[in-house]
Amino acid sequence: MSDTLRTALLFLIDTVFNLYLFILIIRVILAMGRANYFNPITQFIVRFTDPLVKPLRKLIPNVKNVEIATLLVIFAIEIIKFFLIACISYGFPNLLGIPILAIANSLSLLLQIFTYAIILQAILSFLQPHSPLMSVLSQFNAPILHPFQRLVPPVGGLDLTAIPALISLQLLGILLVSPLIAVGQGIAFS
Repeated sequence: MSDTLRTALLFLIDTVFNLYLFILIIRVILAMGRANYFNPITQFIVRFTDPLVKPLRKLIPNVKNVEIATLLVIFAIEIIKFFLIACISYGFPNLLGIPILAIANSLSLLLQIFTYAIILQAILSFLQPHSPLMSVLSQFNAPILHPFQRLVPPVGGLDLTAIPALISLQLLGILLVSPLIAVGQGIAFS
């Protein structure tokens, strides 16, 4: 296989898998935050992910507000993705590293989702504060923003908690996700 074709195939696999994983992770966060299931955005996410999650939910119940079935689907998809990428890039990998890469990538996607959601909420708060998306984003970002809202008071009526929240998310990526990825790659591709 030529390098160009291999690169294109790797890009396609990574992109398609990550898009679906984004939606699955958003589903988990919305369930944990007890999002309004009558909201069209939430309904789309549930309908789009139900074909893989619903059969497992019959066997594996939620624990409090945590959709264990969805977490297992995320983990399985991550493992499949990294196995395919490893086989195309390096040949058959050491299988012990694949679950570590799967967990690290899931955490990375989670941090990216919160980063994008916080930025979108900050922009919408200025442009369209009464948008239907704003209520979903407020519920979605509450676990990240509320602790900072207790620590950082509004300045001149402006809520600046997005800034320390975004800095903290980036630090988590550097201090937690990057070392996990390095360990996973070291095991899988050694």
